[in-house]
Amino acid sequence: MFGWLTRKWRAMCAARRAAKEQNPGGLLRLADEVRALADMAGRVCPLERRLQARIAAVNEEMLRLTALAQTPEFRHLDPGKRQQLRRGLVQSREQLLRAMGQAPAPTRLLQ
Repeated sequence: MFGWLTRKWRAMCAARRAAKEQNPGGLLRLADEVRALADMAGRVCPLERRLQARIAAVNEEMLRLTALAQTPEFRHLDPGKRQQLRRGLVQSREQLLRAMGQAPAPTRLLQ
């Protein structure tokens, strides 16, 4: 009896977590975070043309995604597509953080 109740409770919690992650508001917050990271990465990373072009492209995509997510049609998007979009945003965030971590220090002196 308690095992059945526990399984149902965990399934309900997992379903709520998945719905929260796929919520347009959550995707908007994640897109804003990625856009802010792209802005910071553009300032911190070296002025290499390809890297700066990729950062600018990420920034532009996040602006488009923000505009798209605010439309009513976005709510009718397939949940699988929204989950895939969220995975892509998380992957972009991780790549930007990695690029910022690999950037050289601005000075040679320890602060």
